[in-house]
Amino acid sequence: MEVAIIRGSTKETRAAILKSAMEVFLEVGYQEASMRKIAARAGITAGAIYKHFSGKEEMFDEIFEESGRKLMEVTESMIGIDFTAMSDDELLNVLYSRVSVQIFDMLEDDMQLFHMLLKNDSGKCLEKFRSIYIERGAGFALMYYDELYKRGIAVRKLSKKTVYMLSLAEFSMVCEIIADNSCQSGVTSEMKTAFMFCCTESKQNCKLAKRLIIRTNNTIALHRAVTFS
Repeated sequence: MEVAIIRGSTKETRAAILKSAMEVFLEVGYQEASMRKIAARAGITAGAIYKHFSGKEEMFDEIFEESGRKLMEVTESMIGIDFTAMSDDELLNVLYSRVSVQIFDMLEDDMQLFHMLLKNDSGKCLEKFRSIYIERGAGFALMYYDELYKRGIAVRKLSKKTVYMLSLAEFSMVCEIIADNSCQSGVTSEMKTAFMFCCTESKQNCKLAKRLIIRTNNTIALHRAVTFS
């Protein structure tokens, strides 16, 4: 066990304590972690640690805040995409690069940390990032599905409420997968395959719709033949 001897400014001290806290959380679990154990890892007294943090809850919140920013980085890819400039095939391929699927790959190296954070969060930390993710995700999906509908690739235009609920459900599913004990060291291939199947199933419906559009101008027959959601 490596013990950090803390010297320097308050900012540096807080950062060093947080690093020690994260290590202890990961090693013994949040519930078993104590201020005494964290202080010992940081190389300071149990009394001195309270000069910087009121308790392990505050440390947990700060670690979650910092880690959550990384979780939100992937949503930046949703901003400013011009679907109107894409070909039909490019639009369909967007479904294969779902933001939620990218999250698993981006967080692979930190999966144990995110598993611990999501497993022990009371809900208040995640709530901050949930609203950002869903706002961006729903906006991205609305523009995307609207373009599919305009081109006749999708035969149903989804309401804002429906898109919001789908984005919320997707976010919840991603978090549940990461928090599951089977994914503590990384999302299992079985879990990822099942999740990607759910995400890409819609693409098959899109392809079917596209083929039917090419073969017939009978809109009624098209609506009866395939439903895209």
